[in-house]
Amino acid sequence: MCTSLSYEALDGTKFLARTMDFAFVLNGNPTFLPRDYQWINSLDKKTYKNKYGIMGTGAKYRDNYMVADGFNEYGLATAELYFAGEAEYETEPTEGAINVVSEEFILWMLGNNKTIDELRENLKNVHIIQSDKGVMGKNQPLHWVVTDVSGKTYVIEPRAGHRLELEEDPVNVMTNAPEFGWHLKNLSNFLAMKPKSYEAQTFGTYTVEPNGVNGLEVWPGSYTSPDRFVRTVFTRENMPQAANATESVNSIMHMLDGVTIPKGVKVKDNGDSDFTQYQMIMDISHRSCYFIPYGNRTVYKTDMTNDLLENQTEPKEFIVEPEQQFVDLNEEDVKA
Repeated sequence: MCTSLSYEALDGTKFLARTMDFAFVLNGNPTFLPRDYQWINSLDKKTYKNKYGIMGTGAKYRDNYMVADGFNEYGLATAELYFAGEAEYETEPTEGAINVVSEEFILWMLGNNKTIDELRENLKNVHIIQSDKGVMGKNQPLHWVVTDVSGKTYVIEPRAGHRLELEEDPVNVMTNAPEFGWHLKNLSNFLAMKPKSYEAQTFGTYTVEPNGVNGLEVWPGSYTSPDRFVRTVFTRENMPQAANATESVNSIMHMLDGVTIPKGVKVKDNGDSDFTQYQMIMDISHRSCYFIPYGNRTVYKTDMTNDLLENQTEPKEFIVEPEQQFVDLNEEDVKA
Protein backbone atom coordinates (compact mmCIF):
# COMPACT_ATOMS: atom_id res chain seq x y z
CA MET A 1 0.00 0.00 0.00
CA CYS A 2 1.32 3.44 -0.93
CA THR A 3 0.28 6.79 -2.38
CA SER A 4 2.34 8.94 -4.73
CA LEU A 5 1.92 12.30 -6.45
CA SER A 6 3.90 14.66 -8.64
CA TYR A 7 3.67 18.42 -8.23
CA GLU A 8 4.89 21.73 -9.66
CA ALA A 9 5.22 25.05 -7.82
CA LEU A 10 4.37 28.36 -9.45
CA ASP A 11 8.10 29.07 -9.85
CA GLY A 12 8.51 25.83 -11.83
CA THR A 13 10.05 23.65 -9.10
CA LYS A 14 9.16 19.99 -9.74
CA PHE A 15 8.43 17.33 -7.13
CA LEU A 16 7.67 13.66 -6.72
CA ALA A 17 6.34 12.54 -3.33
CA ARG A 18 5.03 9.39 -1.71
CA THR A 19 3.91 7.58 1.41
CA MET A 20 5.52 4.20 2.04
CA ASP A 21 2.80 1.97 3.49
CA PHE A 22 3.95 -1.53 4.38
CA ALA A 23 3.75 -4.01 7.27
CA PHE A 24 7.30 -5.38 6.99
CA VAL A 25 9.61 -2.75 8.49
CA LEU A 26 12.00 -1.64 5.74
CA ASN A 27 14.36 0.45 7.90
CA GLY A 28 14.90 2.91 5.05
CA ASN A 29 16.85 6.15 5.43
CA PRO A 30 17.79 8.93 3.00
CA THR A 31 20.62 7.38 1.01
CA PHE A 32 23.08 8.52 -1.66
CA LEU A 33 24.46 6.06 -4.21
CA PRO A 34 27.48 7.47 -6.08
CA ARG A 35 28.25 7.49 -9.76
CA ASP A 36 29.59 4.12 -10.92
CA TYR A 37 27.83 2.32 -8.06
CA GLN A 38 28.15 -1.42 -8.60
CA TRP A 39 25.43 -3.88 -7.66
CA ILE A 40 25.01 -7.63 -8.04
CA ASN A 41 22.08 -8.84 -10.10
CA SER A 42 19.99 -11.35 -8.13
CA LEU A 43 19.25 -13.43 -11.22
CA ASP A 44 22.59 -13.95 -12.95
CA LYS A 45 24.90 -12.81 -10.09
CA LYS A 46 26.72 -10.52 -12.51
CA THR A 47 27.97 -7.12 -11.38
CA TYR A 48 26.20 -4.13 -12.94
CA LYS A 49 27.66 -0.60 -12.83
CA ASN A 50 25.46 2.48 -12.83
CA LYS A 51 26.40 5.73 -14.57
CA TYR A 52 24.61 8.35 -12.49
CA GLY A 53 24.36 9.33 -8.83
CA ILE A 54 21.11 8.49 -7.02
CA MET A 55 19.46 9.87 -3.89
CA GLY A 56 16.37 8.38 -2.29
CA THR A 57 15.12 6.11 0.47
CA GLY A 58 17.47 3.18 0.75
CA ALA A 59 18.69 0.32 2.89
CA LYS A 60 21.35 -2.34 2.40
CA TYR A 61 20.09 -5.86 1.87
CA ARG A 62 22.74 -8.53 1.42
CA ASP A 63 25.12 -7.30 -1.32
CA ASN A 64 23.21 -4.26 -2.56
CA TYR A 65 21.77 -0.99 -1.44
CA MET A 66 18.16 -0.99 -2.59
CA VAL A 67 16.04 2.13 -3.10
CA ALA A 68 12.24 2.24 -3.01
CA ASP A 69 12.05 5.80 -4.34
CA GLY A 70 14.55 8.37 -5.50
CA PHE A 71 15.93 10.66 -8.18
CA ASN A 72 19.19 10.87 -10.06
CA GLU A 73 21.53 13.75 -10.80
CA TYR A 74 19.60 14.67 -13.96
CA GLY A 75 16.20 14.85 -12.26
CA LEU A 76 14.68 11.55 -13.35
CA ALA A 77 12.60 10.42 -10.36
CA THR A 78 10.55 7.35 -9.50
CA ALA A 79 8.79 5.45 -6.71
CA GLU A 80 7.76 1.82 -6.53
CA LEU A 81 4.31 0.95 -5.18
CA TYR A 82 2.76 -2.40 -4.32
CA PHE A 83 0.65 -3.91 -7.11
CA ALA A 84 -0.69 -7.12 -5.57
CA GLY A 85 -2.75 -9.37 -7.81
CA GLU A 86 -2.00 -7.29 -10.89
CA ALA A 87 1.75 -7.30 -11.66
CA GLU A 88 2.67 -9.93 -14.25
CA TYR A 89 6.35 -10.44 -14.95
CA GLU A 90 8.14 -12.61 -17.45
CA THR A 91 8.90 -16.14 -16.33
CA GLU A 92 12.29 -16.57 -18.02
CA PRO A 93 15.20 -14.19 -18.73
CA THR A 94 15.76 -13.00 -22.28
CA GLU A 95 19.18 -13.72 -23.73
CA GLY A 96 21.21 -10.57 -24.46
CA ALA A 97 18.81 -8.29 -22.55
CA ILE A 98 18.84 -6.66 -19.12
CA ASN A 99 16.96 -9.00 -16.78
CA VAL A 100 16.17 -7.88 -13.22
CA VAL A 101 13.87 -8.76 -10.35
CA SER A 102 11.35 -6.08 -9.45
CA GLU A 103 13.28 -4.69 -6.45
CA GLU A 104 16.28 -3.96 -8.70
CA PHE A 105 14.37 -2.11 -11.41
CA ILE A 106 14.88 1.32 -9.79
CA LEU A 107 18.65 0.74 -9.49
CA TRP A 108 18.80 0.17 -13.22
CA MET A 109 16.33 2.94 -14.10
CA LEU A 110 17.87 5.81 -12.14
CA GLY A 111 21.42 4.65 -12.65
CA ASN A 112 21.29 4.57 -16.44
CA ASN A 113 18.71 7.06 -17.75
CA LYS A 114 18.71 10.87 -17.76
CA THR A 115 15.16 11.59 -18.94
CA ILE A 116 11.75 10.10 -19.60
CA ASP A 117 12.49 10.01 -23.32
CA GLU A 118 15.73 8.09 -22.79
CA LEU A 119 13.98 5.71 -20.41
CA ARG A 120 11.24 5.04 -22.95
CA GLU A 121 13.82 3.94 -25.49
CA ASN A 122 15.97 1.88 -23.10
CA LEU A 123 12.96 0.03 -21.64
CA LYS A 124 12.81 -1.95 -24.87
CA ASN A 125 15.79 -3.99 -23.68
CA VAL A 126 14.72 -4.49 -20.05
CA HIS A 127 12.77 -7.45 -18.66
CA ILE A 128 11.43 -7.90 -15.13
CA ILE A 129 11.49 -11.54 -14.16
CA GLN A 130 9.20 -13.29 -11.70
CA SER A 131 11.55 -14.66 -9.08
CA ASP A 132 12.02 -15.28 -5.36
CA LYS A 133 15.75 -14.54 -5.67
CA GLY A 134 15.42 -10.86 -4.79
CA VAL A 135 16.42 -9.35 -1.47
CA MET A 136 12.92 -9.82 0.01
CA GLY A 137 13.11 -13.58 -0.61
CA LYS A 138 9.74 -13.52 -2.33
CA ASN A 139 8.52 -12.17 -5.65
CA GLN A 140 7.38 -8.56 -5.13
CA PRO A 141 4.41 -7.33 -7.25
CA LEU A 142 5.23 -3.71 -8.05
CA HIS A 143 4.42 -0.87 -10.41
CA TRP A 144 6.18 2.46 -10.74
CA VAL A 145 5.46 6.17 -11.11
CA VAL A 146 8.06 8.16 -13.04
CA THR A 147 8.67 11.84 -13.74
CA ASP A 148 11.54 14.16 -14.68
CA VAL A 149 12.32 17.88 -14.87
CA SER A 150 9.85 18.25 -17.75
CA GLY A 151 7.07 17.72 -15.18
CA LYS A 152 5.36 15.00 -17.20
CA THR A 153 4.33 11.96 -15.17
CA TYR A 154 3.94 8.34 -16.25
CA VAL A 155 3.27 4.94 -14.75
CA ILE A 156 4.86 1.61 -15.61
CA GLU A 157 2.65 -1.40 -15.03
CA PRO A 158 4.10 -4.81 -16.01
CA ARG A 159 1.68 -6.96 -17.98
CA ALA A 160 2.08 -10.52 -19.25
CA GLY A 161 2.86 -10.62 -22.95
CA HIS A 162 3.62 -6.89 -23.16
CA ARG A 163 6.94 -5.10 -23.02
CA LEU A 164 7.42 -2.45 -20.36
CA GLU A 165 5.80 0.81 -21.41
CA LEU A 166 5.25 4.31 -20.08
CA GLU A 167 1.58 5.22 -19.67
CA GLU A 168 0.82 8.91 -19.20
CA ASP A 169 -0.60 9.89 -15.80
CA PRO A 170 -2.91 12.88 -16.48
CA VAL A 171 -3.90 13.36 -12.82
CA ASN A 172 -0.35 13.07 -11.41
CA VAL A 173 -1.43 10.62 -8.68
CA MET A 174 -0.90 6.90 -8.23
CA THR A 175 -1.76 4.35 -5.54
CA ASN A 176 -2.01 0.54 -5.75
CA ALA A 177 -4.21 -2.06 -7.42
CA PRO A 178 -6.46 -2.11 -9.41
CA GLU A 179 -4.61 -1.08 -12.56
CA PHE A 180 -4.17 2.62 -13.28
CA GLY A 181 -6.86 2.88 -15.95
CA TRP A 182 -9.46 1.59 -13.47
CA HIS A 183 -8.63 4.40 -11.03
CA LEU A 184 -9.12 7.02 -13.76
CA LYS A 185 -12.55 5.59 -14.64
CA ASN A 186 -13.51 5.45 -10.97
CA LEU A 187 -13.16 9.23 -10.68
CA SER A 188 -16.46 9.54 -12.55
CA ASN A 189 -18.20 8.24 -9.41
CA PHE A 190 -17.12 11.33 -7.46
CA LEU A 191 -18.10 14.22 -9.72
CA ALA A 192 -20.43 15.52 -7.02
CA MET A 193 -17.47 16.17 -4.73
CA LYS A 194 -16.58 19.85 -4.46
CA PRO A 195 -14.92 22.12 -1.89
CA LYS A 196 -17.84 24.58 -1.69
CA SER A 197 -21.31 24.29 -0.19
CA TYR A 198 -24.33 23.48 -2.26
CA GLU A 199 -26.59 26.38 -3.13
CA ALA A 200 -29.85 26.81 -1.22
CA GLN A 201 -32.94 25.22 -2.79
CA THR A 202 -36.60 26.10 -2.45
CA PHE A 203 -39.32 23.48 -2.05
CA GLY A 204 -42.73 25.16 -2.33
CA THR A 205 -42.31 28.19 -0.13
CA TYR A 206 -39.69 26.61 2.10
CA THR A 207 -36.01 27.38 1.44
CA VAL A 208 -33.46 24.80 2.50
CA GLU A 209 -30.03 26.19 3.35
CA PRO A 210 -26.98 23.94 3.05
CA ASN A 211 -25.80 22.53 6.36
CA GLY A 212 -22.04 22.93 6.28
CA VAL A 213 -19.78 22.05 3.36
CA ASN A 214 -22.11 19.46 1.85
CA GLY A 215 -20.02 19.21 -1.30
CA LEU A 216 -17.82 16.70 0.55
CA GLU A 217 -20.58 14.39 1.75
CA VAL A 218 -19.44 11.75 -0.76
CA TRP A 219 -15.83 11.97 0.46
CA PRO A 220 -14.33 8.43 0.37
CA GLY A 221 -12.80 7.91 3.79
CA SER A 222 -11.19 4.46 3.88
CA TYR A 223 -7.52 3.54 3.50
CA THR A 224 -8.19 1.37 0.44
CA SER A 225 -6.26 2.16 -2.71
CA PRO A 226 -9.31 3.50 -4.64
CA ASP A 227 -10.29 5.85 -1.81
CA ARG A 228 -6.75 7.12 -1.30
CA PHE A 229 -6.48 7.76 -5.05
CA VAL A 230 -9.69 9.82 -5.14
CA ARG A 231 -8.81 11.83 -2.01
CA THR A 232 -5.32 12.65 -3.28
CA VAL A 233 -6.54 13.69 -6.73
CA PHE A 234 -9.19 15.94 -5.17
CA THR A 235 -6.85 17.49 -2.58
CA ARG A 236 -4.06 18.06 -5.09
CA GLU A 237 -6.47 19.68 -7.54
CA ASN A 238 -8.12 22.02 -5.03
CA MET A 239 -5.32 23.19 -2.76
CA PRO A 240 -3.83 26.57 -3.79
CA GLN A 241 -0.73 26.07 -5.91
CA ALA A 242 2.38 26.77 -3.85
CA ALA A 243 4.66 29.61 -4.89
CA ASN A 244 8.05 27.96 -4.38
CA ALA A 245 9.91 24.96 -3.04
CA THR A 246 9.42 25.77 0.64
CA GLU A 247 5.67 26.28 0.33
CA SER A 248 5.40 23.19 -1.86
CA VAL A 249 6.95 20.91 0.74
CA ASN A 250 4.41 22.13 3.30
CA SER A 251 1.50 21.71 0.86
CA ILE A 252 2.58 18.22 -0.17
CA MET A 253 2.89 17.18 3.48
CA HIS A 254 -0.74 18.17 3.99
CA MET A 255 -1.75 16.17 0.91
CA LEU A 256 0.11 13.09 2.13
CA ASP A 257 -1.29 13.46 5.65
CA GLY A 258 -4.73 12.85 4.15
CA VAL A 259 -3.73 9.30 3.19
CA THR A 260 -1.18 8.51 5.90
CA ILE A 261 -2.05 5.24 7.70
CA PRO A 262 -1.52 5.02 11.49
CA LYS A 263 -0.45 1.74 13.05
CA GLY A 264 -3.27 -0.53 14.11
CA VAL A 265 -6.09 0.68 11.86
CA LYS A 266 -5.33 -1.58 8.88
CA VAL A 267 -4.54 -5.09 10.10
CA LYS A 268 -3.78 -7.98 7.75
CA ASP A 269 -5.07 -11.54 8.15
CA ASN A 270 -1.79 -12.59 9.83
CA GLY A 271 -2.09 -9.83 12.44
CA ASP A 272 0.54 -7.51 10.93
CA SER A 273 -0.40 -3.86 10.55
CA ASP A 274 0.15 -1.90 7.35
CA PHE A 275 1.22 1.62 8.28
CA THR A 276 2.95 4.61 6.71
CA GLN A 277 6.60 4.01 7.54
CA TYR A 278 7.65 7.33 6.06
CA GLN A 279 6.75 10.19 3.78
CA MET A 280 9.30 11.18 1.12
CA ILE A 281 9.14 14.46 -0.82
CA MET A 282 11.67 14.82 -3.63
CA ASP A 283 12.50 18.26 -5.08
CA ILE A 284 13.99 17.14 -8.38
CA SER A 285 14.68 20.69 -9.56
CA HIS A 286 17.03 21.44 -6.65
CA ARG A 287 18.12 17.82 -6.04
CA SER A 288 16.80 17.76 -2.48
CA CYS A 289 14.68 15.29 -0.55
CA TYR A 290 12.57 15.70 2.57
CA PHE A 291 12.07 12.61 4.71
CA ILE A 292 9.49 12.26 7.51
CA PRO A 293 9.63 8.93 9.42
CA TYR A 294 6.64 7.43 11.22
CA GLY A 295 8.08 7.69 14.74
CA ASN A 296 9.44 11.21 14.35
CA ARG A 297 7.51 13.90 12.47
CA THR A 298 10.60 16.05 12.10
CA VAL A 299 11.33 16.90 8.46
CA TYR A 300 14.85 15.75 7.52
CA LYS A 301 16.36 17.41 4.44
CA THR A 302 19.23 15.99 2.42
CA ASP A 303 20.75 17.44 -0.75
CA MET A 304 22.55 15.81 -3.63
CA THR A 305 25.39 18.31 -3.51
CA ASN A 306 28.16 18.73 -6.06
CA ASP A 307 30.56 17.58 -3.36
CA LEU A 308 28.68 14.29 -3.01
CA LEU A 309 28.60 13.80 -6.76
CA GLU A 310 32.24 14.64 -7.35
CA ASN A 311 33.93 13.21 -4.26
CA GLN A 312 31.73 10.54 -2.64
CA THR A 313 32.74 7.14 -3.98
CA GLU A 314 30.85 4.91 -1.51
CA PRO A 315 27.15 4.79 -0.62
CA LYS A 316 26.21 7.22 2.14
CA GLU A 317 23.23 6.59 4.40
CA PHE A 318 21.85 9.55 6.36
CA ILE A 319 20.53 8.16 9.65
CA VAL A 320 17.46 9.87 11.09
CA GLU A 321 16.42 9.97 14.73
CA PRO A 322 13.72 7.30 15.27
CA GLU A 323 12.11 8.97 18.30
CA GLN A 324 10.04 12.15 18.13
CA GLN A 325 12.05 15.38 18.39
CA PHE A 326 10.69 18.67 19.72
CA VAL A 327 11.56 22.36 19.56
CA ASP A 328 11.50 23.62 23.16
CA LEU A 329 10.19 27.19 22.92
CA ASN A 330 11.01 27.88 26.57
CA GLU A 331 14.60 26.94 25.85
CA GLU A 332 14.64 29.18 22.78
CA ASP A 333 13.28 32.05 24.89
CA VAL A 334 16.12 31.62 27.44
CA LYS A 335 18.72 31.71 24.67
CA ALA A 336 17.21 34.95 23.31
